[in-house]
Amino acid sequence: MAVFKIAKSKNREQTSLDKKWKIAVVDDDEEVHIITKSVLSKFEFEKRGVEILSAYSAKEALELLKREDDVAVIFLDVVMESDDAGLKLVPLIRKELQNSEIRIVLRTGQPGSAPEKEVIRDYDINDYKEKTELTATKLYTTLISSLRAYENIRSIKELSREIIDTQSDIIKRLGNMVENRSKETGTHVERVAKLSYNLAKFAGLSEDEALRLQMASPMHDVGKIGIPDSILLKPGKFEDDEFEFMKSHAKIGYEILGGSNREILKAAAIVAHEHHEKWDGSGYPRGLKGEEIHIYGRITAIADVFDALSQERVYKKAWKRDEIFDFLRSQRAKHFDPNLIDLFFENIDVILKDLESA
Repeated sequence: MAVFKIAKSKNREQTSLDKKWKIAVVDDDEEVHIITKSVLSKFEFEKRGVEILSAYSAKEALELLKREDDVAVIFLDVVMESDDAGLKLVPLIRKELQNSEIRIVLRTGQPGSAPEKEVIRDYDINDYKEKTELTATKLYTTLISSLRAYENIRSIKELSREIIDTQSDIIKRLGNMVENRSKETGTHVERVAKLSYNLAKFAGLSEDEALRLQMASPMHDVGKIGIPDSILLKPGKFEDDEFEFMKSHAKIGYEILGGSNREILKAAAIVAHEHHEKWDGSGYPRGLKGEEIHIYGRITAIADVFDALSQERVYKKAWKRDEIFDFLRSQRAKHFDPNLIDLFFENIDVILKDLESA
């Protein structure tokens, strides 16, 4: 039984669309396909409509995605030919097809069969909805958010292929784009870059490595482009499932930047992947511990937290400097590399003076 609510549509001017977004609906209920097509019949984003591709099983969906490598979003049912057919399809898309760009929206009419928190934690999906949630309005907003993320990821990958002599400038611009979307201060990435450079030098890295980290660190949060606005811009505390989504930005950032032979992008991939790891092993996404965490990740972790606490965000006020210093000291050998924290405070006057010009 289909559960979408179809709202009355308003007359809209017909637009000539050169290329439509490809959307896959994977569900064994024919009525779901019919209603989804009806609701989205006049959908438009960035002056492009949608082409709905249908599959009625995970097996059919896999074959469809092998043929169509530019599907932007897949609305994927959990229970089809088996109770977990949709879940089993997810790793096949990500690993067998090597498709990290497609946005996967898992939806189910039987939420008990796939508990939301566990699914978000264990499967590389981008959103999770009960079918009863997907009214016409919710379907629209979910699709727009997913297409925006897909478009950004495709754009970044294309830019990554084209980066030659302008890598540093492009990385800074992309970092600023992420900060602007997050409604955060536009100087955050520049301040993180400066602090990362200084800490790298204090830690004994060569000038080349310190400059490489300075150029790469603005991309530490690039994976946030894959996080829905409803979570990224939430002013209050995250629910458990929302926090699981937010944590995925480290992995998303690594997938966007990984695989390049360019030294700056390789450094940026490391930073994006490891800047939320913690010295005591309690961080994410891999729970690395101590020197298992790359020096780039350990340095950027301090720079990111120091500046983030210094600035007002949608979810908090700016901390006083003494409060920040107390926090950093309390996290020595817990969150942060103890040697780097010591170097930070030994050189605090130089660090603060340099940040004043950012």
